[in-house]
Amino acid sequence: MRLLIGLLPALLLGAAPQPSATKTMGVFQTWGIHPASPVAIVAGGLMVEVAATPCKLPAQNEGCNFDKVSNQATITVTRPGVAPFEMISNPQASFVRVAVIHLAPGTGRSAVVVDNQWGGSAGLTAVTVIEPVAHGFRAVPLKHHDSRELTGEVSLLPRRLVKDGRLVFVLKARGFNFSGECNACVPGTPLVLAVRDGRSIDISADPAVRPLFAHDLPAHRRICVSAERDRNGNCAAFVADAARLGQVRSAWRVMLAHYRHEPAGYPAALRSFLVAEGYLTPAGASALPLA
Repeated sequence: MRLLIGLLPALLLGAAPQPSATKTMGVFQTWGIHPASPVAIVAGGLMVEVAATPCKLPAQNEGCNFDKVSNQATITVTRPGVAPFEMISNPQASFVRVAVIHLAPGTGRSAVVVDNQWGGSAGLTAVTVIEPVAHGFRAVPLKHHDSRELTGEVSLLPRRLVKDGRLVFVLKARGFNFSGECNACVPGTPLVLAVRDGRSIDISADPAVRPLFAHDLPAHRRICVSAERDRNGNCAAFVADAARLGQVRSAWRVMLAHYRHEPAGYPAALRSFLVAEGYLTPAGASALPLA
């Protein structure tokens, strides 16, 4: 009888796929390429399971409509001694990436990063950090200007650049496509977001992260000074990177010599954009010539 009771859960599950757990810290696992197959991670004292949400009528997403398997994920995080935490991914997400990371060196505590991506060439993403609190977990959405729609593939800031053990993430800043170029032609500058006291803050202007902008700048400059038609977005990103490095005056002169002229008044629009996004002060922008 005990044997039959032990077998009963497995019999009831039938052919339901069982995830094989990985144990790698800091490495993103992708769910959604084959949404019928769950993903599981066991690392840092946490168990993370990612599986398709049940399809309901009316069908709530494209996966349910066309494949009869939801492309929306349920992410469940468990830790011994506390109640499980559950979140549902963005319904537009094409796929979900999940990683278990160390909260800070030496603390022995771990967090989970959930990265939802969608939007085709626009490369939209929504990132949530599930971090431990006294009696369980809390979800901290990464935001920029109060928006959860970010761009780029989230990565962790190298620990050597982190001053105080904060969780720090790198994405791509938005808004460089004001010249009407293709989305894929206009990669933004680094956007550096930290998690502190249960909320995200933008620390892109922190001098500690300047190496990111120094590394990013040459590729944008190369396209800006080229003859490529879709170069104005890269010219803007080049100047923005230079502004983070205190080199905006020289970069502005390069931009003026190479940007593609257009009726809308590109240099004036770029100055306004750099002020609005925090790359320059109004006084610093007004000192830059328009021709």
